[in-house]
Amino acid sequence: MAAGIEEKDGMMYTGETPWHKLGVKLNNPATAAEAIAAAGLDWEVARQPVFVGSGLESQFNQDFIEIPNKVAIVREDTGEAFAVMGSNYQPVQNTEAFRFFDEMVGLGEAIYHTAGSLYNGRRVWILAKLPEDIEVIPGDPINNYILFMNSHDGTTAMRVINTPIRVVCWNTLTAALRTSEGFYAKHTRNILSKVSQARNVLNLATAHRDIMAKQIDRLVNTRMDESATADYIKNVYNFKQGESYDDQDYRSRNSYMATLELLNHPTNTLGGIQGTQYAAFNAVTYYIDHLRPVKGGKDEDSKRLDGSWFGSGAKLRQRASDLLAVSK
Repeated sequence: MAAGIEEKDGMMYTGETPWHKLGVKLNNPATAAEAIAAAGLDWEVARQPVFVGSGLESQFNQDFIEIPNKVAIVREDTGEAFAVMGSNYQPVQNTEAFRFFDEMVGLGEAIYHTAGSLYNGRRVWILAKLPEDIEVIPGDPINNYILFMNSHDGTTAMRVINTPIRVVCWNTLTAALRTSEGFYAKHTRNILSKVSQARNVLNLATAHRDIMAKQIDRLVNTRMDESATADYIKNVYNFKQGESYDDQDYRSRNSYMATLELLNHPTNTLGGIQGTQYAAFNAVTYYIDHLRPVKGGKDEDSKRLDGSWFGSGAKLRQRASDLLAVSK
C-alpha cells in the first residue's frame, strides 16, 4: 500500500488546526459540496471486470479471460485500481457518505470539521463537530464529534462512531467511552440501504453526552497509585521487564518509558487529575496520537493519523480502555 498522504489525496478543516495538523482551512463551516471539494474527495470509484491472460499466445498477443466473481475497484479520475474484490463488494461513493450528514448540518446540529483521504483515496473520513461539549473538570472541555470512516479497498468496513476529543491535548478518547454501539456495515450489495441507519448514531449522540460525562467522572474519581499505574502502562504495551530484549521488547520498553514521563505532563495534572485512571489513560492516548514513532519520513503526520484512527494505534487505545474495565 502507498504510504500516507499521496499526490491524489486531500484534506480540509474548519476552525482551529486539528491535532494531526493536516488539511486546507475553510474560513466558514462547510456545506457538503464545499467539504468534498476542499478535501479533494470530488471523485468516484467504479466496479470493473478483471481479466487474466490465457497464456496460450505470446506475451504480447494473448487472449484475455474475464475472472468470474471478481471486480476491480478503480478510482475513475486517475484510473488507479485500489483492490480486487469479490463480485458482492459494493462501494459507497464519497458523495453518498457525506449525504447523511447534510440534514444535521443544515439543522445546525453539527458542523463539518475535517474530511480527507489517505493512500490516494483508499481510505476516507469525515469528522463532524456536535454543538455541546462535555466539561466534567472546569477548564478542561471535551469536544463531541461524529467520525465517519470508509475504505475503497476492502481494508475497513464503513463505520460511524461517536468520538470525543479532549481539547487541552487533542487526545482521542473514543475507546474509553463506550456510549453507543456505533454503526458498522460491510460493503455488500445492501450497504446503501443501510447508510440511512447511520443516522441513528447521530440522533443518539446528544443522548449519550450525559453518559460520557458520567464515565469521565468515574475515571477522574478512581485513584491509581504509582505501582498500579506503572503496571497498567506495562500491560497496555505488553512490556515484560527482563534482562534481555528483542526488537519488540525494545519498542514496548520505549513506549512504556515515554508514557511514564507523560504522567507529569501539564495536561495530566490539570484539575487535580494526577494519580487517577483518567490521567493514566490520557498519558497513553497522548503518546498514541502525538508521540508514538511511525515510519513515514515527511509523511509522519498522516501516518500517525492513519494509525490512530484505523490501525495499530486504535488497537492500543482499545487495549488501554479494556484494561481499565470501563463499561457502559
